Amino acid sequence: MKICSPEGQAVSEKLLQAVSRPERLQGLRIGFLDNTKAPVDKMLAHIDKRLQERLPGIRTFHASKSSMAVPATAQVMGELRANADVLINALGD
Repeated sequence: MKICSPEGQAVSEKLLQAVSRPERLQGLRIGFLDNTKAPVDKMLAHIDKRLQERLPGIRTFHASKSSMAVPATAQVMGELRANADVLINALGD
């Protein structure tokens, strides 16, 4: 029998600094990141619809994590960087 300790080693990661919020969304591409928890998909779709109503012509891009338990992959983050100027991220439960 092998006994494992639930204690781990803290690993620090270099985090990017947040940028300041834009003064307006008109003309910007809005990205949505779904963490796959219910009902985030419905909430983000509702926010997208409301933004489309308020800001006609706005462009949006949706991406999802593969699982709620892991960070977004480099591929997903790259797609967001390439297709969005600002990001709306949501957590569900």
